[in-house]
Amino acid sequence: MTTERRRGTVTLRQVSGSARSRKVRVDLGAESAFDTFPAPVKVGDASYFLVRGRDGYKLLSTICPHQGGQIEDEGDELFVCDGHGWQYEKTEGTCANRPDFRMKAFLVTLQNDHLVALVPDE
Repeated sequence: MTTERRRGTVTLRQVSGSARSRKVRVDLGAESAFDTFPAPVKVGDASYFLVRGRDGYKLLSTICPHQGGQIEDEGDELFVCDGHGWQYEKTEGTCANRPDFRMKAFLVTLQNDHLVALVPDE
């Protein structure tokens, strides 16, 4: 039995599988190189914002968890999704429109004065 999926939809298996995807360590550079936050960061083809929150550094994905639009930093107090205008706070990635939504976050640690991220191997 085959089932058809509408183009652009994601199955629950794909979502839960992404949590188990292989992660790689990426050296983002010297901590001193980042003096303004949020800082845009590219890792391969993926875009992130490096932020410093209450728990330290983290990378926030620029893909909106609402419907996959692009989250942008327009210089205001909140990130904004270009698709539907959803807004996210800039240190923790919590959605201002719906607190149960948040930007996907990835661990960043400080090792020998360098920021090292653990991100999906995509």
